Amino acid sequence: MDTNIKDTRMLTIGILSISFLMSVSNAVSGTVPLMQEHFASMSQASIEMLVVIPTGGVLIGTVISGLISNYLGKKNTVLCGLIISLISGVLPAFIYNYPCLFMSRLFFGVGAGIFTPLSVSYITDVFAEEKRNKLLGWRNSVGAIGDSLMLFIAGFLINISWHTTYLVFLALLIPIFLVQFFVPKSLDNIESSNDGKLEEVSAEVSKKKPTTNLKVIKLAMIFLFAQLFYSAISLKFATYLVQNDIGTAADATRIFGVLVFCSIISGIIFEKIVKASGKFTVAIFDIVTALTMMLIPFTTSIPFLLVLVLISGFCNGIINPALTARMVAYSPEGSMNLTTSIIIIGINIGSLVSPYFFQYLGELINNSGAATLIFWGGALYILLALYDVFTVKKDKLTL
Repeated sequence: MDTNIKDTRMLTIGILSISFLMSVSNAVSGTVPLMQEHFASMSQASIEMLVVIPTGGVLIGTVISGLISNYLGKKNTVLCGLIISLISGVLPAFIYNYPCLFMSRLFFGVGAGIFTPLSVSYITDVFAEEKRNKLLGWRNSVGAIGDSLMLFIAGFLINISWHTTYLVFLALLIPIFLVQFFVPKSLDNIESSNDGKLEEVSAEVSKKKPTTNLKVIKLAMIFLFAQLFYSAISLKFATYLVQNDIGTAADATRIFGVLVFCSIISGIIFEKIVKASGKFTVAIFDIVTALTMMLIPFTTSIPFLLVLVLISGFCNGIINPALTARMVAYSPEGSMNLTTSIIIIGINIGSLVSPYFFQYLGELINNSGAATLIFWGGALYILLALYDVFTVKKDKLTL
């Protein structure tokens, strides 16, 4: 049954706006020293926990997202998650009690975990393959723009006080407005057919209990390992600069700041890259990532290091949406939201365990130097590339 819903520009903007908040911690990470002064009697680890605890909340929200969506539908679930993140996100601007702050930050992550899976399933369900690939790339760009915009605003607010910095999350009113007015409720049970027409999902399919399969679990594991190995840069690069007297932590921060633009650019041109590299997109960019990371420990020039980090960041911005596109081929019918939730859980687990993984790896190889661990992070990407070539041939994937 064809619907009367048209693929409009505002519909596209409304769906992409759900990805406005891709990072749950970056915008307020600069408040840690100021909060340390306010909570002088508490340990630094307790204060830092306020920055990272939303990641735990994301895991909780991701698990319950599908259950909520079954009762409220896609649109209301997205709005529910956004509103939870909005309210709990700005609460630290008005409450100064540590337990209350802790709970507000936790629920901020829960809200993000509720709406984030639908930022993918809306794209995969509503748009035909060509535009779907384009928007999966743009989704990364929107997230990068949102992160940079919120960091920019937070930079001004923190000069007033650490409390006011949390007002930055009022920016979530933007996606709430766009989803409310430009994403129709009737899209809750809509999927795009192969010819690009929007069709209503049958009652049998819509009532069918979401399921998963081994291919989805394997894809989640690939996401987990990709996130895990890439974390070598974010965890060890600054240390590498300082340990080898190449630069300072400030130099590393400036380099990471430029990475935002890589995410934006890679997202915008993702569709063109996919057309050029086809089904081996992931494997090709896994190899390039591996080479750039393995070259970093042999480089002592800040400009050259900047180029290597930016290339690896650009590759990461291609690999993620390319892997995300495979969810359409792997996900059981009517289970895209559950599939997305499983993938997001894999990504977050990869991020959470990365410090312990590299600590154990350092002990295993008897060398915990930052340079060595970055090199091994890159070398492990080669295994991902080889496995991906095998997967593409075995599963007969087109991307």
